[in-house]
Amino acid sequence: QQSHTFSKARGVPIVINGSASAHHLHQASTSHGRPPRSTSLNLRAKQREEEARAKEAAGLPHTFTPRFHNESAVRRMRYNRLGRTDMLVSQIGLGCGAIGGLFGDVSDSIQSIVDASLREGINLIDTAYWYGKERSESILGKVLSDIPRSSYYICTKIGRFELDFVRNFDYRADKVLDAVMESLKRLRLTYIDIIFLQIHDMEYDKYERMVLFETLQALEMAKQSGKVRYIGATGYSLDKLGRLFEAAPIPIDVVMSYTHGTLNDNSLGRFIPFFQSRGVGVLNSSPLSMGLLTHSGPPPWHPSSEIIKQTVATAVNYCAEKHIEVERLALDYSLRFPGCSSCFVSIDSLAHMRSVLDIAIGDAPLTQTEHRVRDRIMRRYLDSLENAGWEGIDTAAYWKRLKKLGLSSLATNRHSSVESLASTLNGMSMRSTTSSSDLASLRTHRRRTPSRGGTSLLSGHNGSRLGLSMTPSLSSPARSSRAYSVTSSLRTPLPPLPSPHNNHTK
Repeated sequence: QQSHTFSKARGVPIVINGSASAHHLHQASTSHGRPPRSTSLNLRAKQREEEARAKEAAGLPHTFTPRFHNESAVRRMRYNRLGRTDMLVSQIGLGCGAIGGLFGDVSDSIQSIVDASLREGINLIDTAYWYGKERSESILGKVLSDIPRSSYYICTKIGRFELDFVRNFDYRADKVLDAVMESLKRLRLTYIDIIFLQIHDMEYDKYERMVLFETLQALEMAKQSGKVRYIGATGYSLDKLGRLFEAAPIPIDVVMSYTHGTLNDNSLGRFIPFFQSRGVGVLNSSPLSMGLLTHSGPPPWHPSSEIIKQTVATAVNYCAEKHIEVERLALDYSLRFPGCSSCFVSIDSLAHMRSVLDIAIGDAPLTQTEHRVRDRIMRRYLDSLENAGWEGIDTAAYWKRLKKLGLSSLATNRHSSVESLASTLNGMSMRSTTSSSDLASLRTHRRRTPSRGGTSLLSGHNGSRLGLSMTPSLSSPARSSRAYSVTSSLRTPLPPLPSPHNNHTK
């Protein structure tokens, strides 16, 4: 399990030919009048705890750095506790999919985008190896070398490594530990705050035992060694994420969900109580549903069915007729999704950063007209989708469509799932490619069906939307009839969320 990369002798006796050499190690560590390294580490940890308490008492996050941050901007930013961790994270997270080149060229200097975002109070960064295949992590490593390490939290992902859709997932312990070390080298850091395990949505059942009893153990080793502070999990299927959290032999601290906390799909609301009851921090991402909720429309590779694209396009056109930017409505909705500590937004320009910050901190809140239009499109159009996604879609037809569209590099192998392709572009951006609404698509819309791997412990009606009973208020992020918060009422009876000792079937 490549344990040699995580263990170094620091005053620990090493037995060689029956004799211990601890004396020389200890002597070396104190030869210059310094205390042993373990003692100095404990002192620094205590100092950091005292500093964190002082900052929190002053109304500032733990990441506040006096000579780096814009204090007035930091004080206006909202920070939330991330589950049972000690992290106070900003309401907006900086998604680095755009830095990896997933959404085309970045209009402004990457250095200026990252630096300005952090100075204005954003303190959570998301990246991954497959955001441009090392590009995102490598660029961030160069940029962050000039920024105080104490001013931000950073998370990356392992489990998915190659863009080849046949051999793209690898959960072996040695591969996982190597990936952690390689990410640290590219980022030029000594530790990562959160390491996310990316679940292979379609074939999770095949890898489940390896994930539970090999991969997670390797991540726990990395955590105990100080290379990783917290362990997280991410994937498209909420049901499979729930199964992982219930069966995990070690505690998983954070979950990241994407495209399930948006205007057209808010099924994450059903799972919020489940994660909160376990002290798990919840991060939302992909607020624009990977380009669906934009005036330019989704990119050609978007895996949703034609009926979803047409319904969302109708809602977007309605907003255009009312001279309303649907991106603002979608961002405000996802940034304030109840139960989520932060929402990752991929920022590709300084102007984009400023517009997102204005929505988050209230400098440019939604007007009453925008609130009314958002409620109207949800009732008239988006509620009819009933949180339909692309889990369980006809994969063969999807690959055939990609080939017809000329995306042969994506259609070469048909062994991957649609969810896996979608997870490649988990970089949330307001930028999107040319609309594909007029392109040939799937002929039929297939409703989401239970997975063949057995009954799901968390799916009562396979993510059907819940009714919502909230007091109508213009400041409320959700006033539609769908699931959104812990206090939601049910449009149709649903079974209660399960406990680890009960079995439920769909």
